[in-house]
Amino acid sequence: FILRWAIGIGGGIAFLLIIYAGFIIMTSQGNPERLKAGQELLTSAIAGLIMLIFSIFILRVIGVNILGIFK
Repeated sequence: FILRWAIGIGGGIAFLLIIYAGFIIMTSQGNPERLKAGQELLTSAIAGLIMLIFSIFILRVIGVNILGIFK
């Protein structure tokens, strides 16, 4: 129960960071420093979301399929 709740919150935070990074990029008005900061935030948010998805996948493969923990 807690794991699903935490994954949902992590995904929501990553989604909000992606939206915020897009806002920073769109409002940079040609400022290269602000544009770079927005791109770095976007890259970090997407990398975090990918790591979250892979952690779920690894937990299911190892925890459920191999060890049978949550059955």
